[in-house]
Amino acid sequence: MLYRTYAKINLTLEVLGKRSDGYHDLASLTHTVGLADDLYVEPADEILTRVEGLEAIENNLVTRAAHLLAAETHTRSGAQLTLVKRIPMAAGLGGGSSDAATTLVALNRLWQTRLGYHAIARLATQLGSDVPFFVRGGAAVLRGRGDDLQPLPALPPRWLTLAIPEATLPTKTATRYRALVASDFSSGAATDALAKRLASGARLQDSDLVNAFARPARAVFPGLNETWQHLEARTGQRFHLSGAGPALFTLTRDRAAAQRLAERATQLGITAHAVRTVRHARASARLNERARIEYP
Repeated sequence: MLYRTYAKINLTLEVLGKRSDGYHDLASLTHTVGLADDLYVEPADEILTRVEGLEAIENNLVTRAAHLLAAETHTRSGAQLTLVKRIPMAAGLGGGSSDAATTLVALNRLWQTRLGYHAIARLATQLGSDVPFFVRGGAAVLRGRGDDLQPLPALPPRWLTLAIPEATLPTKTATRYRALVASDFSSGAATDALAKRLASGARLQDSDLVNAFARPARAVFPGLNETWQHLEARTGQRFHLSGAGPALFTLTRDRAAAQRLAERATQLGITAHAVRTVRHARASARLNERARIEYP
């Protein structure tokens, strides 16, 4: 069976401060979008994982998620898991976390382990702070380390252009947080305000979008600042950072505009995609059967 595993963008990403456990408190309004990996799941005698589209990593999150679910439910069943990667790794789009969440959902159905939404979400926290978000998808405010979720009504379908510069950074997580300074921190008010506006039916605007890592990302990702400036100058559009980067996105009027911008970015040597916001996971029930889980 084929499962679609969606990427996300951060419409807001605020860092509130450092916690006593060494992590940081966050507030982020996050939404799934149409760029996706494909996960093929078939019965097998043991857990077997294959990754296409990038170099296979033995300890990838799909494998970890499968073994976690098997251990927690005491199942001896297996599965053949084939992941076709389209979401770039370590780009701020949550591809690995989405793959892990979809693996939990898919194997829960295949193995008939009958875990509900909340049980799967609790398992997801063991795989990464933003993995629980992808169990449900759609829109949500993420707080704490990112694992405290407040589901929101998904946006009406909205087209945007994703641009993914080739900017790599070793030890990305540690480096990005070390680069934060006091002026990058905020109260979470921007996230709360946008959540209220969207819940009331207001239209998403460029001025609503904030990201605490916008300044640090320009400083720590080699070449990102120059690429970002060049992209905006050549397209006449304002691009925003997703996650801690380097992926960028811009809001567009419609599909045609998103495709034109993606083509223009590609001409500049930047990987780009025209994508649309993706609603609650149940909207894809015919494809991935996630509707068999009872969502809150």
